[in-house]
Amino acid sequence: MNFCLKKLKRKYIFSFICIFILTFIFIRFSFFPKHELSFQELTNQLFLEDITTDTLSLHYTLAYPSRYSIESYPLTLPKYSKDALKQSESKIENSLAALSNMDISTLSTEESYCYNLLRDYFSMQKQGFPYTYLEEYFSPSSGIIVNYPVLMAEYTFRNEKDVIDYLTLLTDTPNYFGSFFQFQKERTEKGYSLATVSLQKILEQCDSIITKESLESNSHFLQLTFRERLTSLVKKDILSKEKASKYINKNNEILENIVLPAYRDLKNSFLSLQTDYLPLQGLYKKEQGKEYYQWLVQKQVGTSLSIPDILRRLEDDFEKNLYEFRYLQEKVATYPNYEDYIKKNFPLSDRTEILKHLQTYAKEDFPSLSSLSEKPIYTTIKSVSTCMEEYTSPAFYLIPPIDDIWQNTIYINNSSTSEGLSLFTTLAHEGYPGHLYQTVYYQLYSKENHSPLIRHIMNYGGYVEGWAIYSEFYSYHYATKLYPQELQKFYSLWHELLLCDQKLQLAVLSILDIYLHYYDDSLETAENTLNRYGIVEEETIQEIHRYVLEEPGNYLKYYMGYLLLMDLKETARTLMGSAYTDKKFHEFILNAGPSDFDNLEKKFKDILQR
Repeated sequence: MNFCLKKLKRKYIFSFICIFILTFIFIRFSFFPKHELSFQELTNQLFLEDITTDTLSLHYTLAYPSRYSIESYPLTLPKYSKDALKQSESKIENSLAALSNMDISTLSTEESYCYNLLRDYFSMQKQGFPYTYLEEYFSPSSGIIVNYPVLMAEYTFRNEKDVIDYLTLLTDTPNYFGSFFQFQKERTEKGYSLATVSLQKILEQCDSIITKESLESNSHFLQLTFRERLTSLVKKDILSKEKASKYINKNNEILENIVLPAYRDLKNSFLSLQTDYLPLQGLYKKEQGKEYYQWLVQKQVGTSLSIPDILRRLEDDFEKNLYEFRYLQEKVATYPNYEDYIKKNFPLSDRTEILKHLQTYAKEDFPSLSSLSEKPIYTTIKSVSTCMEEYTSPAFYLIPPIDDIWQNTIYINNSSTSEGLSLFTTLAHEGYPGHLYQTVYYQLYSKENHSPLIRHIMNYGGYVEGWAIYSEFYSYHYATKLYPQELQKFYSLWHELLLCDQKLQLAVLSILDIYLHYYDDSLETAENTLNRYGIVEEETIQEIHRYVLEEPGNYLKYYMGYLLLMDLKETARTLMGSAYTDKKFHEFILNAGPSDFDNLEKKFKDILQR
């Protein structure tokens, strides 16, 4: 297998962004009104209370808060608070009580499905409270240290108030880091300290993400992106050149005097907190670790399957694909001069052109966005800043606010996303028919069908990432169409082989995830497992071992989400018979919106039985 770890470290940044804090303060109301709430009133209240907790959540969810009767809101970054943590369980209980007291016979079809999702969502959150201190917010690969500057760089300026809000938020950086470091201190006191190797990477990030040299040369991406956003306001006559110049100076001042010291202070705090060497361990070695891992995987994937059941499903899938892989290898080798074909350059290299081709091809197999809205969807493809390349995923998509979905952004990490077929399938994953298309489609569909707003801030990683992996895999046959007709037979076979290789890689990593966190976390276990599947390079094995231990459940979210989607597709083929088409199946998945797979399967069977 042609193994590439970095290609699989994808990230999907949600519109409300700060999902790390939503784990324990998903709901921020302390009581329900005395009159009985309708389902719409309840869900609207939950939605509005949640997104106004902090300015980032609000800004990345709503472009125009006043249209939702939000006239004022606190200017603050999300914070950890022990009081909020203590109150969370009772708030979740209140939510579940309110749902249980509701007359569900009065609900519409959309509301009824949302009710089921919300009930199970809150129940899952409640089950997770005993494991709060097992959560890791300073993960070197996906923690707040690396996510924060990206969120600030993409903070949209629609008017002058947005600029002022942004600068105010920058000044809140020390409090933001400080509050979550307080959480880290509490974790440490309970025996959940960072491993030394993870701590070392965090210290390196604090040193390199923002530096005095980059600020003095006006080359840091938080300076460059700030100027770009102000230039856009000046061109639109929203801001004068004089005011823009003052704001630029203010931004530089805050970055140098507040943000840079905040990163330095955070580094010093970590140095003072941990001094002894601590090994990187699997969750099963930690108190309540196995129980937490089971809960984490079920939550992230969106399934009630047990870990042993998931492992069996993955191992069966691996064996099936390994047989297919060997068969395809033999078939490819029968082509005369096949190595010459493989060495040919991929037909497309321009990112924008690739996205256009994907958008065109997707119209054949996926429901059209124009059926929901004639307004065009714009996409900007950006490169990750060089100072963030080491810490950032190969690619990621930023969801736009639900009331301004027309401007979309995809980031490509040039250091870990190669050109050619890899870029093509990556843009399918992030763009069409992946994250971007899926997100815009559901936002348009939900508006047309008056779906509860709370659906937009409920996190279903397995559904979202499973769909993106499905879209990525689906795009391999689109790539074949780019070649001349006389070459398509070979490239169809070649792309099937590469696709099978991708499936094997994800299955291996998912299996290893379970082994390391549920059974045995040793490097020897990783070596034996990966060697058995053809991965033998020592440096690669060590990197995989470290990453999987730092990011429990991550690969399962992607690949198990994909497998459960494929299981549902097989169910659709069986139940629909000759009436089945991929387009009909895709329409059902997209119309249902982000969900757990148990409710998704139930909904699908209910529709077919009507």
